[in-house]
Amino acid sequence: MAKTKLHRYERVKHLPNVTFSRLGESEPPGLYPWAKDCYQGMERVLELGCGKGEHSLGFAQANPHRLCLGIDSKSHRICVGAEKAIAQGIENVLFLHGRIERIQEFFRAHSIHEIWLTFPDPHLKNRTRKNRLSGAPFLDAYARLLVPGGLVHLKTDNDLLFTYTRESVELWGGRVIAAAGDIHGPDACGSNACGSDTCTDIHTYGDSRFGARHIVSAFEKKARAKGSSIKYMAFKLVEQ
Repeated sequence: MAKTKLHRYERVKHLPNVTFSRLGESEPPGLYPWAKDCYQGMERVLELGCGKGEHSLGFAQANPHRLCLGIDSKSHRICVGAEKAIAQGIENVLFLHGRIERIQEFFRAHSIHEIWLTFPDPHLKNRTRKNRLSGAPFLDAYARLLVPGGLVHLKTDNDLLFTYTRESVELWGGRVIAAAGDIHGPDACGSNACGSDTCTDIHTYGDSRFGARHIVSAFEKKARAKGSSIKYMAFKLVEQ
């Protein structure tokens, strides 16, 4: 395993669909690969904490008119998804090795159509709660990056993070528009899960085109095998 990881660390450095960003080093957003003319006019979808890129690859295959971007701080994981994209000829997916805290450095304001948080670390310890990707500082960043009406999606197997995200979004001033306590259950309607009579069925915002139910990662399979329910939420933010 250690040797495999080391080999990936080296291989990923040479992949044309991977961009590296180092702390203290950044370029204007317009100079990154996803700002090239060949991608102009394409809607952009970000997956934060993409791991091996299973969702990013699935999004790209299902949505050839969209540019999908997977972001993670673990380059050996990104290597797996990037190599699969090249092998399968998927040209509308790119990967960024970087810290999510710096996300605003990489993209122009109001240039992102959707953001996916796929099984983010719930940070259960009090000292790391500030790192939750649905906390207020991150919501501020998402609001600045999203186009008007843009969506943020969450998939998680963690009850605490699911509840925390709903409360965080509402406290921030956003609106949960779809939610489900078990997207693979017989009744995946979101009204009960999000606690609002106006909450929309997840099929509207999380259907097979976008991956709420039909793109299943290895992590998700393991969680389900252990008996965990997979929760989904979609919400909107308005820049303040």
